[in-house]
Amino acid sequence: MSRDIARVAIYDPSMAEALERFARVAWPRPGRAESRAEPPPRTRAPTFVFLKGDDVIGHLATIPVQLDSPGGGIAAHWIVGFMVLPEHRNGLVGPLLIREASRVLDCALSLFVEPPVLRILTGMKWAHRGIVPQYLRVLRAADVSRNLQLRRFEGRGPAARMVAGWGLAIGQAALLVMSRFRRPGGSAGEVREEQGFDDAYDQLWRSVRGRFGACVARDREYLQRRYGTKPGRYRILGCRRDNRLLGYCVLKSKHFSGDSRMGDMKLGTIVDCLFDPDSPAAPPSLLAGAVQAFRRDGMHAVLCTASHAAVVRALRANGFLSIPGNLHFALHARQPVRDVPLEAWHLMRGDSDADQNF
Repeated sequence: MSRDIARVAIYDPSMAEALERFARVAWPRPGRAESRAEPPPRTRAPTFVFLKGDDVIGHLATIPVQLDSPGGGIAAHWIVGFMVLPEHRNGLVGPLLIREASRVLDCALSLFVEPPVLRILTGMKWAHRGIVPQYLRVLRAADVSRNLQLRRFEGRGPAARMVAGWGLAIGQAALLVMSRFRRPGGSAGEVREEQGFDDAYDQLWRSVRGRFGACVARDREYLQRRYGTKPGRYRILGCRRDNRLLGYCVLKSKHFSGDSRMGDMKLGTIVDCLFDPDSPAAPPSLLAGAVQAFRRDGMHAVLCTASHAAVVRALRANGFLSIPGNLHFALHARQPVRDVPLEAWHLMRGDSDADQNF
């Protein structure tokens, strides 16, 4: 293909019709094309497209965020909506899109599931930090046994899956008993459902910024943009003492239907949280409140995907057991944040758009 008929470009409004045609093929499910193909303002978040003549055959969008680290703030972008039409996936379209994003963006981040994406990113010299750990809390063992598809039990029938589900429940119960002896005494505060994000969310962020190896700036503006514009999709639990916010969890529920890993499970997901990683007070109350909320809603289990060591400790102390994860984290950066290990990043499914299937 010659350069004049095949090229990577940054989206502009003249490409709207071509992008709409691409989206109808790439994301045929109702509502998916519209949400993935609508580019954000070019000045803040470029969308890269691969054009062949007048047709879009590849697409990569970005979400601007501010990263916080002990060394200071860093402007970054999540890459999302990385898609190439099926007939062009074995060629250079995907790598050229990633190469252009790497050239334009000083710091680019990706949370993804698909193995082909990993091959492209590592081939373009992105740093692969690993799979973000995943944890499960069983609420209804019989339903989990019937639905959960763990890799090690694939093809072994319902009896093996029942052993897996009840084994998780028993292990979880033992972990809860042991954790009671290690929990701090007293109550951290009152856990309640929040109806919006007030100034206390900015105050909480200011009190914890710089405590993580790297973390998206979870201030009030970010939270409102990420969760507050989607009424009914997310629930917010806050832990407060004398109206001072000590921490919060963002919750999401989903009823799967015939999913390859989750079957027909009713799954609650803790997609985001924030608390002081050096304080043991708030996490037990917050996570207990999240579990109770999901139990009232009839969920079969609670899932949480989290990388930071403090969040992982809190999950384990509240009976969450490790299960196989599938969410890879990779980054391209010209700043020192490239060298931050996975367990020092505060990453959860709410980051990027990684919670869309949960």
